[in-house]
Amino acid sequence: MKSFISARRIFLALAAALLVAPAWGQGTAKPGVLTIGFIPAEDSRAMVRQSQAILDIVAKHTGMKIDAFVGSDYNATIEALRAGHIDVALLGPFSYVLATTVAPVEAFAVTVIARTMQPSYKAIIIAGKDSNINSLADLKGKTFAFVDPGSTSGFMVPSAAFIKAGITPEKDFKQVMYSGGHDATIVSVGSGKVDAGCVADRIYERGCAKGLADCNKLKVVWSSPAIPNDPLLYRKNLSEDMKAKIREAFFSVKNLAFGEMGTVARFDPATDKDYDPIREIASALKLDLRKMK
Repeated sequence: MKSFISARRIFLALAAALLVAPAWGQGTAKPGVLTIGFIPAEDSRAMVRQSQAILDIVAKHTGMKIDAFVGSDYNATIEALRAGHIDVALLGPFSYVLATTVAPVEAFAVTVIARTMQPSYKAIIIAGKDSNINSLADLKGKTFAFVDPGSTSGFMVPSAAFIKAGITPEKDFKQVMYSGGHDATIVSVGSGKVDAGCVADRIYERGCAKGLADCNKLKVVWSSPAIPNDPLLYRKNLSEDMKAKIREAFFSVKNLAFGEMGTVARFDPATDKDYDPIREIASALKLDLRKMK
């Protein structure tokens, strides 16, 4: 009888634990917590702050506490995914492709920006309005700022354009630097620290509105074709139930700010194959993706 009572008490204790821990068996990095990661495309504190309304929606749908993680650089966020410390992430298209080479992750949604109502954006190159830079060829002999080697619009797409134009930045530019963030590039060009730099068009517009630079004194000298918007991804080893709740949460969003995306009109379904064009550009650039993380 005594052993029966002990077993019964153990069973009741386990049942109680299950009642207070709804995330049991969900596969998240930390029990009861869903960690959402971002790349540091803009100021990390601002990115988390402006994402709070969406993070609250995710918390409500999943029943989980939400932690936000912003890497010190693009690679740090990818490494956190590789180590299993992040469950969900908003990455740039190229950062996503890099992440898939080292971590079991998959895209499930793409952002649709309220301003354009399109699941795409463009890379642009900006320079001083009074400068003699009006084309890619005019960048020769000038100082130039990329964002990060893992950035799509802040490195990869402009690099492809330079190759097509017969330009080798390390050889043809006076100096090449990496600012670490799109906002930092806007500040660098606006302050005259560099002659020109590449950024995402949507971040440039918001940066101008926030007064990061006097954009009346800047100009766009080059613009890329449309690029697939930033994907949302989750780790493949999350439970199917948790994945469904995460999708349900993000697909319910209407016109809210998220990460560096500005106001997101909605999230549309996406798959890994949607980012094959980014892989094709990487291949054309002869980039070894596994050595870039």
